[in-house]
Amino acid sequence: MMRKPKPDIPANTAQYENEALIKPTGFREYDARWWFGREGDPKPSEINLYGIQLLGASLGTLIHELGKQPEIVVGHDYRSYSNAIKHALIVGLMQAGIKVYDIGLALSPTAYFAQYALDVPCVAMVTASHNTNGWTGVKMGVDRPLTFGPDEMGRLKEITLSGLVQHRPGGSYRFIEDMAERYMEDLAKGVTLKRKIRVVAACGNGTAGAFAPHVLDQIGAEVIPVECDLDYTFPNYNPNPEDLKMLHAMRDAVLAHGADLAVGFDGDGD
Repeated sequence: MMRKPKPDIPANTAQYENEALIKPTGFREYDARWWFGREGDPKPSEINLYGIQLLGASLGTLIHELGKQPEIVVGHDYRSYSNAIKHALIVGLMQAGIKVYDIGLALSPTAYFAQYALDVPCVAMVTASHNTNGWTGVKMGVDRPLTFGPDEMGRLKEITLSGLVQHRPGGSYRFIEDMAERYMEDLAKGVTLKRKIRVVAACGNGTAGAFAPHVLDQIGAEVIPVECDLDYTFPNYNPNPEDLKMLHAMRDAVLAHGADLAVGFDGDGD
């Protein structure tokens, strides 16, 4: 058993540094998402690192409860705080006796690919998807290729908020160094364009910048990179293909370079 999290803890207090903060509304039907905070933004945090650690331990408890093999793939998107959040999640998972395979910086599809490549049933991807900086979240699953639905999310919420975590021995950690390369190689394998096309790859300085241009090049496209350098301040626009700023940048690049098409990617490239 663990102590129940608090739904609200003032920032810049000893309590914030010592107790788990989790706002219950962050548990959604198919994933979890919270406002973690952003420098200069007065909006109160909805979760802290101890809250993330508790979430990891709760997920590990649920994995055991469902009778699944206690092994999980974990990755993170490109934000200034995502790696720290991932490691807090990993600590909690290990507390619950889960063997963790850390694939590092990843797209959500990379994490799902890794489940098969490593023969691991469970996944937890730290990402706020297309949300702006300051947001974080976790996409989870314990039965590849499926991710959580309302039933699993409801039970995870219950375990987390009620302090029903069960600590177990056997947790361990392993970093997988080459998963990004294996994923990109698999995407491009056996695919060759019949004619040369010019493609704008718009990544909004997000995670996809480390993946999409390379894969497009490998299949024979002439790649026009637009905001593909990794920069977690997102200086031009939020990586969200539904955002008009990003759509206009894609349109302008197509016209300026005489491209055949543009492809835009959100923060976790799914």
